[in-house]
Amino acid sequence: MGVTAYMLHYVYLINRFQLRNESDEFMEKLRRISDKLGRDYEFVVSDTPEDAHKALEGFRDKDYVITAIGGDGSINHVLNAIVGTRNILAFIPHGTGNDFCRTCMESMENGIHEVDLIRVNDRFCINVACFGIDADIANDDTFIHSRWIPRTMRFNASVIGHFLRYKRGRRLRVECKGETRQGNFATVIAANSRYYGGGYHVSPHSVTDDGKMEIFEAGSLHKLRMARLILKMKNARHLGSPDLKIYQTDSLVVSAHAPFKANIDGEPILSDRFELEIIPRGIRLDFNRELIMQCRV
Repeated sequence: MGVTAYMLHYVYLINRFQLRNESDEFMEKLRRISDKLGRDYEFVVSDTPEDAHKALEGFRDKDYVITAIGGDGSINHVLNAIVGTRNILAFIPHGTGNDFCRTCMESMENGIHEVDLIRVNDRFCINVACFGIDADIANDDTFIHSRWIPRTMRFNASVIGHFLRYKRGRRLRVECKGETRQGNFATVIAANSRYYGGGYHVSPHSVTDDGKMEIFEAGSLHKLRMARLILKMKNARHLGSPDLKIYQTDSLVVSAHAPFKANIDGEPILSDRFELEIIPRGIRLDFNRELIMQCRV
């Protein structure tokens, strides 16, 4: 890949707005582990997302490993700050979902990998982009960022809340390779990775470097059929469902007559037209299973 392990310099992004009162304890743990691994490293501590973004500007022309500490949203923010630079992406899971980590733990060996990205308009996605009820669930701060709901239960709580309010889905236009479908959709999911929503095994056959995204479309569903589909997605039993259209592509367009919120890697994005395109091997990713496991202890 052009960079060998002994040359790597690691930058750990410590976001106090993310880790809150765990920041100092987490830094001390990470310091002990990194010293044991013989890493060359530094900490960059920030109190706001804006400060974190500004801090990355000084590393853009260096082959540094920029390590996001948090969930899929934190990975997404770092990814979008460093894509197109010489930086290498890494992560330590410490968020609500940690779904991209699940895929890496299943499918990757230690080392530097070239990973596909999905470009969604002017932003980049490494895990999953979704539209419809899935986006509404992931975007609902009432549940997803609630301090009163245990972190592992927040997505499930949002699923229940939106399921109870669900009616006919969202009216969308989906275009792919000259074929157009228009109508009410319960969901449209574009997956570069295998999991989303805190462990829902939506795309078990996704490969992060195959140059394709897996698309899952569900039209307007009755609530009972919606419930069955959601339950099946938890353990990848939905793949033969007649309620789903499943296919691979390298590009897709999802649009509506008025702006609506989609979700990429757990982060909301607003538009009336979303153009999706796979970027083959668009980022270098440094993955270290042992570091992740030790940071969890």
